[in-house]
Amino acid sequence: MSVDQFVATHLKVKHNSAGEVSITLPSNPNIQQPPPPDNSGTRITTELSRRGAKSIRGAVYLADKDHGGMVTFITATFDLEARERLASEETTIGAEVRRFLDAWRSRFRKKGKKPPVFIWVAENPNNSNPHVHILTNVKVEYRHFRTWARGLEKLWGNGTVHLEKLKYAKAAGRYLMKSIGYLAKGTNGSQGSVVGQRYGVSRNLKPKEQIDYIHVGIEGIIAYRKMITESCGQKLNDIYIHEYGMWAPPGFGIDQLLDWFFSNNFFKT
Repeated sequence: MSVDQFVATHLKVKHNSAGEVSITLPSNPNIQQPPPPDNSGTRITTELSRRGAKSIRGAVYLADKDHGGMVTFITATFDLEARERLASEETTIGAEVRRFLDAWRSRFRKKGKKPPVFIWVAENPNNSNPHVHILTNVKVEYRHFRTWARGLEKLWGNGTVHLEKLKYAKAAGRYLMKSIGYLAKGTNGSQGSVVGQRYGVSRNLKPKEQIDYIHVGIEGIIAYRKMITESCGQKLNDIYIHEYGMWAPPGFGIDQLLDWFFSNNFFKT
């Protein structure tokens, strides 16, 4: 089978250990692709990207599945001195968060305990109030909040630390997104400019990906293109249809998505 024949009869299925699945058309190596954008120089973002939001959703799913769930929500702020160091680019929010979380993990290791897992997002509303929201699976009793906050503030060394207990671990990702205005404003939110890394997840919360190709024949490709054309921008049975393909959220699973695709009305003439 030639490359052209393969591309004309197959779909690319990318799935991961968090149960996320995306289906797109495979690229044709015989067609020259445009060069990637130039990413040199200092990186500045003004919002959490859709890719970042997707990574966070997958991480929350794995945290709930394998690490007891994200049960504590932390907000760490930057005082005036720390903000001046950020403004002069002496440091970045990402660098400070990584230092803080590495030190926290180190404390657990020294006590012979399993290190916690984290998900974090930075924001800088009105470009004048940089702070970080952090999710973790560390359980803290209410009566110990002040003691923990004081200890974490010493470890953080940049300002105040505030703790909240999450009632529903499965909703942790949504709570985090809402806190930065992502759910309300999408990618047009006023999350502020951030230099360098804007979000991060623990290494063991990064889903392992796998790519497969399924044969659907020419009729399947026609049905797929029809679905994208007629339903782009819509959400069908929790499946998101966009201009590049379709995506199912964490926990959906590859079999369920493929069953839905092959049984939908787009195959009917």
